[in-house]
Amino acid sequence: MKYETIFLMVRVTVHADHEHVFDTVKELETQSTLSLTDTANINVLETEILVSRIHNPKVNRVKTHKKVFAVSAENKGS
Repeated sequence: MKYETIFLMVRVTVHADHEHVFDTVKELETQSTLSLTDTANINVLETEILVSRIHNPKVNRVKTHKKVFAVSAENKGS
């Protein structure tokens, strides 16, 4: 059996009663459990949260741009 370190990125959507998202992330990191189970050929030895990133669509809005159509010099006078 080979020992491997595999990095998985996991997205978690939550509803929380905290006023600040920092408190939600901190509570998840310190009190919640991320679970992966063994399979027939794999024994899961350890799991750990390596990176926490916050995505809030209300704060991180992507501005939509108006579409601008190019007019060629040939069609400009028509």
